[in-house]
Amino acid sequence: MALLTKLKHTPQAHSHLTLITTLLVSSYLKKGRPKDALKVYNWMLRPGSPCKVERVVCEILVDGLCRRGLVMEGLRVLREILGMNLVVRSGLRERVFRSLLREARIREAKELNEALERVENGEGEGLEKVLALLDQIIANWTE
Repeated sequence: MALLTKLKHTPQAHSHLTLITTLLVSSYLKKGRPKDALKVYNWMLRPGSPCKVERVVCEILVDGLCRRGLVMEGLRVLREILGMNLVVRSGLRERVFRSLLREARIREAKELNEALERVENGEGEGLEKVLALLDQIIANWTE
């Protein structure tokens, strides 16, 4: 985090920060440190951060968090992706679906998978329904 903060105050590095943070997130996930990857992602979202949050970073993070069993955190990042009007790819949709099934949340997994598939195909009520469904799943999970 100190390195990123130092680079944030170095204007010449601003054009490279998104690439650096993407590599850090990916590296932390490969080394089995998903909480550190999440810290880097949250640093990217801070106000005044020169990083542009791209879909690839979010997809890597959601996939890695779900693989490591941090499904709740993965769903929160997924919600942020969709909140930025970015459509997720079918591979990530499948990862989230399987992770929810692994957590014995079968009904939620089916509903979310169907809603994401409709958004991916451009059908149905759209993104608002998926966001509402994710909010409901996250709220029910925390109770």
